[in-house]
Amino acid sequence: MKILNTEQLREADRITIERQGITSWQLMERASTQLFLWIEKHLPEAQSFCIMAGVGNNGGDGLALARILLQSGKQVSVYLVQFSEQLSADCQANLHLLEELHLPIHPITAENASTITLQGEVIVDAIFGVGLNRPAPTWVQSVFERINSAGAYVVSVDIPSGVYTDKATPDLFVNPSVVLTFQTPKLPLLLPQTGVHIPQWKVLDIGLDTDFIASLSTDFTYLTEEIVTPLRKVRNKFAHKGTFGHALLIGGSYGKIGAVVLSATAALRIGTGLVTALIPRCGYPILQTAVPEAMVLTSDKKKHINTITVPFQPSAIGVGVGLGKHPDTAEALFELFDLYAQVPFVIDADALNLLAQHNEAQTKIPRSAILTPHPKELERLIGSWNDDFEKIEKAKTFALKHSIILIVKGAHTLITDGVHCWLNSSGNVGMATGGSGDVLTGILTGLRAQGYSPLEAALLGVFEHGRRGDAVAQRIGEEALIARDLAGSCFSL
Repeated sequence: MKILNTEQLREADRITIERQGITSWQLMERASTQLFLWIEKHLPEAQSFCIMAGVGNNGGDGLALARILLQSGKQVSVYLVQFSEQLSADCQANLHLLEELHLPIHPITAENASTITLQGEVIVDAIFGVGLNRPAPTWVQSVFERINSAGAYVVSVDIPSGVYTDKATPDLFVNPSVVLTFQTPKLPLLLPQTGVHIPQWKVLDIGLDTDFIASLSTDFTYLTEEIVTPLRKVRNKFAHKGTFGHALLIGGSYGKIGAVVLSATAALRIGTGLVTALIPRCGYPILQTAVPEAMVLTSDKKKHINTITVPFQPSAIGVGVGLGKHPDTAEALFELFDLYAQVPFVIDADALNLLAQHNEAQTKIPRSAILTPHPKELERLIGSWNDDFEKIEKAKTFALKHSIILIVKGAHTLITDGVHCWLNSSGNVGMATGGSGDVLTGILTGLRAQGYSPLEAALLGVFEHGRRGDAVAQRIGEEALIARDLAGSCFSL
């Protein structure tokens, strides 16, 4: 599912109108009908609605919805937020239709904004749409505040009013209960700074031209089952364990051997033929007991890794989980990069922190490696950022510079190859628990060992990780989910 920018969304509307032989008003009717059908299905008990409409086409959607709600027997009040004297043609047409139904329209201007009282079980926010690219007037922002403090269920049409589609948004915008967005997700719905105020959103299909959308080149894609399904390899009946690669997982330190247990289990569960874990000596009995299917090598030191000697050629290497940051470990890590530069790598956790501590060592990052930082680890690597859009640009620059795949973990985990970005659709907040990232490292390393390309492994691995989390949460709840559920549950590709 492509994530379109403002210009592409406008062009999609135009092409749809042209190719389907309809008017812009008819397209607006489609949109408002879909809004009504969602409300009818999900808010069947609601009887009173307050429509907050702007003067553009987003306001036109709100006014059209007001008419349909009124005709269905609902109590409807309409406020027209007049931030401009000019109404779009379709907004004006829908205003006239409401006037013919003798529904009072309450204008809101700079002069009376401070005196309005909003009433209704549901407030529909249709003030601004995806085209907003500058701060709303101060008095309109006060209207946002009144909506946010009204205590009603708030439905934002297409995008919350005050949110910019293509760049960082000011702090004040409508905080909806749900966003009903048209045809494709909008990027701010998926980013932390705005998304934290948007608990739910739903894409409504309004019949925009799918061939045109498919032809568009976009910077962002919403990662879904439809994208990852074609990536999955079909297993040959006569394959053997050697067919599916030999993954080497390097990590662990005193008190953190469990991280390698999780990674090794996940690598096996994702279908890797052979898994070997290289750990400090203190972890030997733990690994051999907890993951009997895995083989174990130990470093010279008891509590941390100081040497890496491997008597086989690994198909892929995952390094960093529970690793610690001992100077001996740093030296061994950078030597590992030199010795195995041609082997597929997944780099996580303390391996990332050691790279951040030794900037000069970043030149040793193997090309085509997959790096999996959480936000704080990312900040140590690329520096701080002012907003989500700057973070994404800095992440892309880092990925392109080092010819790697960068996975930024979190809600809607972001994957970038330095040019394009994918935002994940699977997963839930129950996965915000210790060890989840260790499981992801095992999954990714296992996929690389099986011959998936760096990008294929990243897309498939991130989605599968989230899919497992969703299945576990559905079964036992988000709060009860632990990383072991993600690593050891009987899932398969």
